[in-house]
Formats: sequence, C-alpha cells, structure tokens
Amino acid sequence: MLFSLLPRFLKEILQAGSEAASAEPSLMPAVDPPALEEPIFSSTKVKEIIQKVRPYSMVPDSGLEFLIEAVQSVIDQKIAGDFIECGVWKGGCAAAMKLTESALQPRSTRLLHLFDSYEGLPPTQPVDGPMAQSWQQAVDSPWYFDNCMASLELVQQNFSQLRLLDTTVRFYKGWFEATVPQFVQHNPETKIAILRLDGDWYESTKVCLENLYPLVSEKGIVIIDDYYAWDGCAVAVHEYLGKHGFNHRIRSLPDFSSAYIIKQAHRQA
Repeated sequence: MLFSLLPRFLKEILQAGSEAASAEPSLMPAVDPPALEEPIFSSTKVKEIIQKVRPYSMVPDSGLEFLIEAVQSVIDQKIAGDFIECGVWKGGCAAAMKLTESALQPRSTRLLHLFDSYEGLPPTQPVDGPMAQSWQQAVDSPWYFDNCMASLELVQQNFSQLRLLDTTVRFYKGWFEATVPQFVQHNPETKIAILRLDGDWYESTKVCLENLYPLVSEKGIVIIDDYYAWDGCAVAVHEYLGKHGFNHRIRSLPDFSSAYIIKQAHRQA
C-alpha cells in the first residue's frame, strides 16, 4: 500500500513538470506507477481517528493521515515488528498508530514503545541551526509549548481516556542517549515495522538512528518528523545514511511537513 502513496502524494507536485520532461529523452527506464489500492479505512474513519488525537498532537492532518496509512501498509504487507516513537509530546501520533492497529487487528500483540524525556527538549547545539536556537530562546512565543514538555503521567492519562492504555504500550522515560541504547542492549532481537522520530535536534536524531535503524525490518517505514523543520535533524539523517552507504531514498509528504524512508535494500519497479 505505502508504495502507492508516493505517486499519489506527489502527483500534484510532479504534474507541473511532466509535460516538459516528456519532451526530453530519459536515461531512466519507463516505470508505470503502481495501481492505487483501495483504502482499508474510509475517509470518515481516518477523520475520526484524527479528531480523537488532535488535542494531543502538533502534527498537521496530512502527517496524521500518512501515519494512519503507514500502519495500514505494514499490516497489509505483513511487515514484522513493533512500533516505536522517539519524541512523544502528549501522545497524539502514538495514539493514532494504536487506534489504527486496534481497528485492523484487535487482538494484535505488537508492542508500542514510547521514548521521551517527558521533561521537554534538551538544549540546542550550533549544528541545529539559528532557527532552532531562536525558537528555544523565545519562551513567550505561542509556538514554544513549554519547550514541548508533557509529563509521563499526562501521556498515560491521555491514553487511558482513549482506552488505549494496556500492556502492549511501553514507556521509557529519560534522555535518548541513555534510554535508547539501553533498550537495544536488552532487546537486541527486536524488529521495528514503523520508527517515528520526533526528537527535533541533531543529537537526539543521531542516537535514535544509530541504535534503532538497524532494527527496522525490510520495507519498514521510518518517519522523520523534523527533517524540514530543523537543520540538525536533516544533518543527522544525511550523515547516518552516508556513513553506512545506504541508498535508501528520503521521501517527502506533499506539504513538506515531514519526510520518510522505506527501508529496502534496492530500488524496485
């Protein structure tokens, strides 16, 4: 399913240049876009989930819709692994994943791992860029959100209100530099179907990629929420992929609100 999302999402963006491109000889083999699959959820069901989690997420509707479709995709394609989110805030995106999975697989034993300091963001570094540093200094801005702080108790309360708090939801409180490597050390056989990174800064993104990306299943999905928002996040992604020589494509949502990677060894038609 998700492989059909890219042509659909980028259709309007690419359409403007398609006529000009068709006039020039192409070095790439012609590839017909895959046929769109019928969505498992109706648009009404998607909107219902988004409405339920809206109070608990800053992510725009386009990002939440993509996340819902990503969950549908890994279930449909039988991609093995848990869901992991690094950077939870009030739990909206995590809840969207859980609500979608619960609707499609009510008896699923797939785990949802939620990593956060639950104390807000760490200080920025120069690599994160001047915009990030300015944002963190603007404590009176309506977009500061108390340095993105939401307590563990609040997130658990939100999950409880949505009737999602069960034994498949695991919380890890602390800075990523401590909690993420420790998790991998104690769970080396873990497989990840969806890895959602929302740690904003360079160091947070880097430590999550270094430790968790190797656990992502073939054709698993990695969502990088802050790829377009903050310089440091983009640098961390580029460095990691380059360091390991990965050819994994960085793909964008049409509104460039976030980016994602489908982890596969080679390009497929």
